[in-house]
Amino acid sequence: MKNFMLFLMTLFLSCHVMAQQTTVTGTITDGTDGSPLIGANVLVKGTGTGSIADVNGKFSVSVPTGKDVLVISCIGYKQQEITLKAGQKVVNVVMKEDSELLDEVVVVGYGTMKKSDLSGASVSMGEDKIKGSIITNLDQSLQGRAAGVTAVQTSGAPGSASSIRVRGQATINSNAEPLYVIDGVIVQGGSTSGSSLGFGDALDNGTTSTISPLSTINPADILSMEILKDASATAIYGAQGANGVVLITTKRGRAGEAKFSYDGMMAVSRQTKRLDMLNLRGFGGYYNDFVASGFGGVKEDPYYSDVSLLGVGTNWQDAIFQTAFQQQHQVSAQGGTEKIQYYVSAGYMDQEGTIIGSDFNRLSLREI
Repeated sequence: MKNFMLFLMTLFLSCHVMAQQTTVTGTITDGTDGSPLIGANVLVKGTGTGSIADVNGKFSVSVPTGKDVLVISCIGYKQQEITLKAGQKVVNVVMKEDSELLDEVVVVGYGTMKKSDLSGASVSMGEDKIKGSIITNLDQSLQGRAAGVTAVQTSGAPGSASSIRVRGQATINSNAEPLYVIDGVIVQGGSTSGSSLGFGDALDNGTTSTISPLSTINPADILSMEILKDASATAIYGAQGANGVVLITTKRGRAGEAKFSYDGMMAVSRQTKRLDMLNLRGFGGYYNDFVASGFGGVKEDPYYSDVSLLGVGTNWQDAIFQTAFQQQHQVSAQGGTEKIQYYVSAGYMDQEGTIIGSDFNRLSLREI
């Protein structure tokens, strides 16, 4: 009798447990071609119970009583939530592609492209990496801030271009500079000669410096920079992108309360070391010693006959070099509504070169 009662209790408990679970089966297919979606996830909302579709897209999941919502998800497709009807045991799900995920736009080249098409290596630089840097042009902002990108300033002249290498030094057409694209517009980067140094004109030797076209853009107006290194650059830009592509996005208006900002900077620069040179009196003494020793057939020069009458002469390093000052100021306003946004900025930069007569000035005004 005792064993019989235990048997009845076990039977009733089993029936109670079985009554708490409902097995739901179904098939998950692609809404485009009807093919089964292998590996699609099926989860009972609010629980840890779930299942995965097999090679035929079929699934089977136990749904507890009180839980009537299935969450269907698959990479590249929109997630669906299906509410089960009372007694429903079969659910066939048709998934739609998540075009917003695959078609997420990235600012590139002549406009935008799908993120799914942006394959290969790329490096991103946000506003935080550029802000606060003592730089005069955009290509200098890449120095030491972008992995795998080599940036070396080719001249110490103010506003001079930097040599940027994204895909190495080897090149077919002797130009290894990357392609620059600013807000969808191609800009010829690198260096362009023709801006003369002040002391070069004074000496009438035609000494010139290389000035970067990118130096006309205020770095404070840059929102982000993207460096495309391999196939992602070549596929979009063809031969022009053979050396890599630097995509630059500038700041624009945003909906919200008006925000005003000011950035200012002052700096001083000079030569780290100067050459130790003889003055005129010292040179005259050495010259007379050479004459006395007959070294190299040096002939006596009456100008150096009495070195005590000679002065120190001209220190040409003092005549050419100077302690250079630099200052930058930037004010901006940003804001607007959902329909109308604005961004207004004004910037001023004055950079003296360490060579007297060389300087670089930029006054920028931007309104969008």
